[in-house]
Amino acid sequence: MLDWSDPNVRNRLWGYLRHRWINVRRVRLWVLVGVALYTLAGFFLVPWLAGWIAQDKVREDLGRELRIGDIDFNPYTFTLEVTDFVLAEPDDHELVAFDRLFVNFTLVSLIDQVWTFQQVRLEGPVVHEERFASGETRFARLKDDAAGEPEATGEGGMPATVIRELDVVEGAIRFTDHLTTASDPSGTTATIAVQEFSLSLDDVALHENTGFPLHFGGQLKAGGAFSFDGEMQMSPTFEINGGLRVEALALSPAEPYLQQHARLAIKGGNLSLDGRLSVSDDEPLAYRGSAGVDGLSLAPLDPGDTEPVAGWQAMEIEQLDLSLAQRSLETSSVSIEGGSARVIIHEDQTTNFNRLLVARAEGEDPAPEGDDGEDAAPLRVSIAGIVLADSRLQFADHSLPLPFSTRIHKLNGEVSTLASDTQTPADVQLEGQVGEHGLARIEGTIDAWQPTQDTDVTLTFRNLVVPGYSPYTIALAGRRIAAGRMDLDLGYHLVDGKLEGRNAIVLHDLELGEKVESSGAMDLPLSLAVALLKDSEGVIEMDIPVTGNLGDPQFHLGGAIRSAIGDAIGNIVSAPFRFLAGLVGAGEEDLQRIAYPAGRSDLTPPQRQRVGLLRKALVKRPGLALELAGPFDPDVDGLALKRQRAVEQLAEWLREQGRKVSSPDLTAESTQDAMEAIFSNSYPETSLDEVRERFTREPDEDPEGRSAFDAVAYRAHLAVEVIAAQPITDADLAALGQARAATVRDRLLADVPDGPEEGTAVEPERVLLAEPREVESENDEQGVMEVGLAVD
Repeated sequence: MLDWSDPNVRNRLWGYLRHRWINVRRVRLWVLVGVALYTLAGFFLVPWLAGWIAQDKVREDLGRELRIGDIDFNPYTFTLEVTDFVLAEPDDHELVAFDRLFVNFTLVSLIDQVWTFQQVRLEGPVVHEERFASGETRFARLKDDAAGEPEATGEGGMPATVIRELDVVEGAIRFTDHLTTASDPSGTTATIAVQEFSLSLDDVALHENTGFPLHFGGQLKAGGAFSFDGEMQMSPTFEINGGLRVEALALSPAEPYLQQHARLAIKGGNLSLDGRLSVSDDEPLAYRGSAGVDGLSLAPLDPGDTEPVAGWQAMEIEQLDLSLAQRSLETSSVSIEGGSARVIIHEDQTTNFNRLLVARAEGEDPAPEGDDGEDAAPLRVSIAGIVLADSRLQFADHSLPLPFSTRIHKLNGEVSTLASDTQTPADVQLEGQVGEHGLARIEGTIDAWQPTQDTDVTLTFRNLVVPGYSPYTIALAGRRIAAGRMDLDLGYHLVDGKLEGRNAIVLHDLELGEKVESSGAMDLPLSLAVALLKDSEGVIEMDIPVTGNLGDPQFHLGGAIRSAIGDAIGNIVSAPFRFLAGLVGAGEEDLQRIAYPAGRSDLTPPQRQRVGLLRKALVKRPGLALELAGPFDPDVDGLALKRQRAVEQLAEWLREQGRKVSSPDLTAESTQDAMEAIFSNSYPETSLDEVRERFTREPDEDPEGRSAFDAVAYRAHLAVEVIAAQPITDADLAALGQARAATVRDRLLADVPDGPEEGTAVEPERVLLAEPREVESENDEQGVMEVGLAVD
């Protein structure tokens, strides 16, 4: 046995090793062996071992299959490349896959003690999530299966990590959702697919309280593209902030979700956004920018009814502010061009909208809750207004003995501010055209958030020259209308969910056709019925009461004959203008009366037709001359002129301040400062602070003990007072009357060679302008000029 304490033994051993194993030649050999082993292990053993461990770990811990085409590792450049990666479910559903992953790990990490990656590039990633009817998702199941695994812990938390360049290219994201919808109660599948998805990050620092540039974008398979350019922060909290742009994103993938609530199909429509998006701990989601939806078309699922229920050509919101943290949504005016809607009352007196709604079982849709389990605060919504342009509306009532239908086109107008935190209902002012010379108006007020509590809307139709409008008279006369004109005033008043109102119908120059069976028709001879219904001017008036609930309106015909006197005027002496109408084939058209909208001197389509007929009659009777005394009503026209003056004053104020002046709104939030300045100039002795106090609810008046200022009602009050302060003189009213008469004169003196108003011009000396005359407007809505006759 060797004695290692003996120096001779140790010296002999050292000499042996030095000469046999650690000489220069032997060291070179060991270096070559080490390099060879390192190379073999790095290029071959590490990739094989990494793939084997990953697949075994996924199979053992998750019960899933992991397939990897190839793993390449370069132990000298510290680069890793993985290709043809697939993580699949037991049913062979691919959860995650990618074509290639390239990672370049820098050796400087060993010096800086920071995990530094020069480049991470992921090519062709595909993520396919699926939610089942039970609400469970595939990734949720994957998370549950991995929940039992112990998490790695460390004193330092997230390791210091830096990625100099991270790129994801040619990615795809698919989400499949199994739903129950109105079109398929047994279940259907909704699929949202994003393709050509790309993500780019530079200088990603996962361990620092700093942001780094972020860009991502992609395309929806159904159509449209999106992109985001901004900044993101990962630690200590997740934050993202930057510009979001969505271009023509198709709405059709949302159809299955819509059908959970309504039996509607999305036949067209795409969304566009351009603004800034931010997400943080303090703000779950905030967006500020523009929004628009073009080409929207919603059609019923009934295969026998393919006509759209609602839609538009274009909808634009210049400014939209959404904040989930503040629970608020504020927008500028919503502009809708080429809008369309269809309202139908069916034979059982239900509406088409009733039939479109999907019935929900009680308690099926629980109210949303906040993080603390309490009911979430409702979203505060404020819409500056809605502006309609070149739109159309179809109204039909099939509950009558003969179906009634009318279409309003060239519908224009606006709805005032819609706000969820005001008790002031919104004003509705719409005007359109029916047929070639018919006029339609929709006016009133509506509480958009509680329409059944306070809504008062009137639909007015004038000069409907179509025999098909006879259904509302069949219940009285039992006959179709062969000819005539009709005016309708359809009034709908809602209080506490109850619908009450009356529909007033006026028929001019009625000619009855064949008999129609109706249980409510009067049992009278035709000649006597006509004599009872027609007044001295050949007008029939009826009232149709309306009662019921908003969801299921009931129309009961219960009007009676209110008045009937005289016989039709039968000679040209007592009715010269009716005689003139007969000369030009206008029947009983009353050419003597020319009507004007309040405060305006232009002619509506029905009135232009009337002037054209009058011109034809004068050409046939060259010995006659006309006297035109323009009408004005100090009350009705005065108020309209004051409003025009107020708008002009507001525009002038804005112009002096260098601000936008096109179509200024007296009640808009953006013009509040201008209206306050004008109000103070008009009422120097009135304090604005005192006015504001009138619209501020004190804390003891509020259930939650908070003071609240009703800005919408305050601006509406300023508008009313500024309008009232506008000076309108007798000369202004006389000038309006003079302009109205001049408008008729100019049309009479015009030579129209073709069209519905064709005719030869009247000689100037045959049209005389008289002094303007004060009149009382009809129904507080229009002034009427009584045309006078004189011998030329």
